[in-house]
Amino acid sequence: MNFCVSHADTVSSKEFIECAKAFDGQTVTYSGEVVTAIMNRGEYSWINLNDDYNAIGVWCRRQDLAQVKCVGNYENKGDILEVKGVFHRACAEHGGELDIHAEGLTVIKAGYCRKAPVDMTRIKLTAIFLFLTLSMIIIFRKRL
Repeated sequence: MNFCVSHADTVSSKEFIECAKAFDGQTVTYSGEVVTAIMNRGEYSWINLNDDYNAIGVWCRRQDLAQVKCVGNYENKGDILEVKGVFHRACAEHGGELDIHAEGLTVIKAGYCRKAPVDMTRIKLTAIFLFLTLSMIIIFRKRL
């Protein structure tokens, strides 16, 4: 039985990694959150799409990324994109890396800014430990 054949419309990064030979050179559909940064290289750009398992590098036309408004990081939830393109398990053009060369992409869900709440307990504990540390330094400095 071949577990590398996907019956789903969208392939997961786990399937790409585990069954790279089966998908090599095939047109695939992959979706995930745009994370880290958009790295522009002339008329093309690199993006990383994370589907909660792994991040896959996607090589795409820079103009196609005009619709991307939010890139995921600690403070933001990135746009969720669906990419259709050719999968390469060891791309000769890009140093042998596993990647997808996008033929088209669509924003399927807009990202948003996350506000991390300030944890007052941590701030209070930090202030107490700072006070204790400074007190210890002063006390032991006088004894030397």
